[in-house]
Amino acid sequence: MASWWLTTALFALSRCVAAQQERISPQNNTFNSSFSLSPSQISSANLNNVTANNVNIAIRFERTNWATGSVLTDPFYAPPLNASSAPSGSILKVEDYTDTTLYTLPPNVALSRIVYQSSTYRLDHANTPVPASAFILWPWHPRIDPATGKYAVVAWAHGTSGIFGECAPSHIRNLWYQYSAPFILALQGYVVVAPDYTGLGVDRWPNGTRIQHPAFNNPAHANDLFYAVEAAQMAYPDELSERFVVFGHSQGGGAAWGAAQRQARQPVEGYLGTIAASPVTDIPLQYRITPDVGWPIDLVPGLAATIPDFDTSDILTPEGARRYDLLAEIGGCASAYLQLYYQGELVKPGWATTPAMQEFQNLTGNGQRPISGPMLVLQGTGDVVISTNLTTHFVDETCALYPDSEIEYAAFEGADHVPTLFASQRIWLDWIAERFEGKSVKKGCGTKETYRPARRVGAYQKELGYYLEFATQSYEVA
Repeated sequence: MASWWLTTALFALSRCVAAQQERISPQNNTFNSSFSLSPSQISSANLNNVTANNVNIAIRFERTNWATGSVLTDPFYAPPLNASSAPSGSILKVEDYTDTTLYTLPPNVALSRIVYQSSTYRLDHANTPVPASAFILWPWHPRIDPATGKYAVVAWAHGTSGIFGECAPSHIRNLWYQYSAPFILALQGYVVVAPDYTGLGVDRWPNGTRIQHPAFNNPAHANDLFYAVEAAQMAYPDELSERFVVFGHSQGGGAAWGAAQRQARQPVEGYLGTIAASPVTDIPLQYRITPDVGWPIDLVPGLAATIPDFDTSDILTPEGARRYDLLAEIGGCASAYLQLYYQGELVKPGWATTPAMQEFQNLTGNGQRPISGPMLVLQGTGDVVISTNLTTHFVDETCALYPDSEIEYAAFEGADHVPTLFASQRIWLDWIAERFEGKSVKKGCGTKETYRPARRVGAYQKELGYYLEFATQSYEVA
């Protein structure tokens, strides 16, 4: 017993000493943010005292969790002068060794950041190269792709973090999705290439003109994924395999499904398949099912970046437009958004049937289009954001129209939106490994399987009960 106690005490002491040695002083301009809305901002957005206070708290929380300060002051996010002329897929900037002490990463995971050239996807077909940022997670002991002898790559597409530049996962301390997927992928040996998406992170051209985030434009996000992988392979040609799997959740699930559709019309060598978890498919239909999720506000920059003659007043009321402008002014992301847009009459009735919205859906939606398989669709039956019925409908419709598509559909009883990634973790890890091993997928389009928990659904922790934060004291890592 004494020996066990001594070993345990020495282990705990070693952790504390190591933590103290490695601890750095958090950046002054973000940690313990003292942000406060000005009286004119409160007045112009017509905020009551409670909402204003909640926004202040939310912005302080967000800024505290910036890893490198504002994207407007971090020189990494300033694109080089050739950003307007370099072809899509080009590597524009490489930060080979990003300071991991600024982030809340698992031990023995390294981080790089890159700026690369992606491409827009617009209704008028005026698709142009556009700079974007991404992060790369490096495992300590990478998996080797048996076909190439290089490190196996997974392209990760994140769910909605926000719609403005400050909302880039690459400058959030926990990279936004942390142990929901990207950390797990890295700890399992995959090199993770994760685009922030166009307009997040790198949000301005070299001349200062704003780059709009094409939110929920699935083909544009698919471009971000493919070109991020291409650029990363170009930056690390001797290390990264030419083969890769795409994986995304929610907005990123829509991006992953969009990648499968892009692959059908614009094949990329090395693509092994895609996993679309809780995927966005048809936003107008989804809104009718879950009207409280807040889709119209998220869509504003996406519509503006995609539809040339879109006007914000087509969707937002004057008060809604003022709050949108405030959110842009203060660089608010998901937390601030939730405080600003769940009070008041901010959205116009009938927005989902406007010509702009219908054009957007026809151009960028998922489902009822050919895909290049294999594709695994993951969906929780308790998802309050993405309707299980809608996901099932578009899997069935796609298979009816294109019966040779290789689509597998896995449902998880009782699992909610992000928790679906935890319930399905064994499934998606096995599926990714099998793609690199060259194993064939199940025969038949739309093969369905429902997974049920070992105990009754109500016995399980339903939602994420934590937020991974930066540790400033040695005892916080015990």
